[in-house]
Amino acid sequence: MNIEFKDITKDNLIDVFKLKVKPEQKGMVSPNVYSIAESKVYENFFPKALYVENDLVGFLMYGINPENEDQVWIIRLMIDEKYQGKGFGRDAMLKAIDTLKEIYDPPSIFLSVESKNDLAKKLYHSLGFKATGEILFGELVHRLDLINQNNG
Repeated sequence: MNIEFKDITKDNLIDVFKLKVKPEQKGMVSPNVYSIAESKVYENFFPKALYVENDLVGFLMYGINPENEDQVWIIRLMIDEKYQGKGFGRDAMLKAIDTLKEIYDPPSIFLSVESKNDLAKKLYHSLGFKATGEILFGELVHRLDLINQNNG
């Protein structure tokens, strides 16, 4: 499966706004409209539409922590309810990790997750993210250390 990150444009903006999670996941991920608004305020936040072939399957935003410019974050990830359970979240995360390594070459990558979002936590842990013990905006902070990966 080949997941592609595309910029949010006037051609796909409304479709990105229409993406939604399952009803039981509401409140676990900020709405895409909120994330896109954040990206207009924080110049180091980059929202992306996630496509597989020509199908819009989700949304991702990554960037630099405005309060700690040494931290690279996967700020948001959501897969539309119709496309969940098909491996798109894992593929998007793997591509995001590779993209962030290429752009920033960071020692680690951070993300945060709602404590009740067990599926997301399972995915992140399977990719090597570990809880830091920090809580940010009510979410559990996780970190993927890349130092050993980058240096062999």
